[in-house]
Amino acid sequence: MIDEYTQEADTLAPRHAKQSEIAKLAGVGIATVDRVLNERGRVKEATRQRVLQAKKSIETGAQVQNRRKPWRLKVFLPEVAGPSTDFLGECFQQFGERGNATIECIFTTKMEPAVLARKLRSCEGQGIDAVAFQALEDQRVRDAVEHLKLRNIPCLALVSPLAHAPLIGFVGSDSRAGGRTAGLLMGLACPQGGKVVVLSGGQLYRSHEYREMGFRAYLRSDCPHLEAIETVSGQDDTTGNYDAILEVLDMHPEVVGIYNVGGGNEGVVRALKEKSLTGEVKFIGHNLTGKTREYILDGAMQFIVHQNMQLIAERAVNAMIARLEHREVQISSVPVEVITRENLNDANWT
Repeated sequence: MIDEYTQEADTLAPRHAKQSEIAKLAGVGIATVDRVLNERGRVKEATRQRVLQAKKSIETGAQVQNRRKPWRLKVFLPEVAGPSTDFLGECFQQFGERGNATIECIFTTKMEPAVLARKLRSCEGQGIDAVAFQALEDQRVRDAVEHLKLRNIPCLALVSPLAHAPLIGFVGSDSRAGGRTAGLLMGLACPQGGKVVVLSGGQLYRSHEYREMGFRAYLRSDCPHLEAIETVSGQDDTTGNYDAILEVLDMHPEVVGIYNVGGGNEGVVRALKEKSLTGEVKFIGHNLTGKTREYILDGAMQFIVHQNMQLIAERAVNAMIARLEHREVQISSVPVEVITRENLNDANWT
C-alpha cells in the first residue's frame, strides 16, 4: 500500500528537467542552457525561447514543434501613419527570426477598409501561416478575417481591436484607460477650467473611440471645471489636424486644452505656433517619438500617453507562434505609460 501511494505521488509530482535533457531537445550545448536558466551572459532571443520551450515540454509533457521551415508571419500596418507606426514596423523586423519565424511587414493604404480586407484575403495560397494587422472597424475586414480562419490562417489585431471577429486576440493597451489617463492629466494641466477640444482620427479605429470615451467620462466625473465642447476630425493626418485645429481655435478662442486621440501631432503643434498659443493651450497626445520628444522639451506638448511598440511586436509574435504550435495563447495588456519632460531620460521608444 505504501508503495502504491509513493508511486502515485511520484506520478503527480512536477517533472524537473535536467540540463542535459533540455540541451538535447533544444539542439544547443549545456553551457547555453545554463546561461539561459540562470540568466548569465547574452543569448540570442530565438535560442532562449527554444531552451525555455524545451524545458517546458519536458516538465509538462507538451509537444515541441520541430519544423524544417520557419513559420511565415505577415503584418499589415497603415502607411504614412506617423513615426510610432513606422517604429512598430521596425520592431517586427527586429523580431524576424524570433521563435522560429520569418516576418514580412507590409504598409498598406491608411483608413481604407476595402484595401486592408483585400490585402488580408491575398494571404491565402501564399504560404502565410498567421497574420497580424492594425484593425479598421469595418465588416469587410471582419469578413476577410473569417475567410482566413476557414483556411487555417489565424489573425491577430494590433494597436486597435476589432469586435466580433474570430481573432487570436488583441495586442495593445487599454485605450479607455489611456483616455481616462489623458482626462486626469488635462485636469491637472488646466486647473483654471475652461473648454477643451477632442481631436479624432475618424471612426475607423475602435481604439480612438475608446480613448475619447474614457477622456470624456473622466472629465464628467472628476473635472467639472472642464468642458469638452466638441470632437473634430483631422483624419489622423498632419495636414488635416492643422486645418481642423486652426478652424476650431478661430471658432472658440477660449479653448484651454486639446486632446489628440490619434496621430498627426505635428499638425496640432503647427497650428498652436501659428496662433502663438504654444504652452498656453495645453496639448496632450499619444506615443513617444522623436518628434513628440521635441514637443515635450519645448513646451508645445504637456503630456504624452504612451504604449511600448517593442512590447506590442514581441507579444504579437509570441501569440501567433503559440497559436500555430497549439499552445495556450496568453496576451496581457500593454501598460499605459505617462511621459513628461521630467522623466524623458528614463523613457525609451527605440
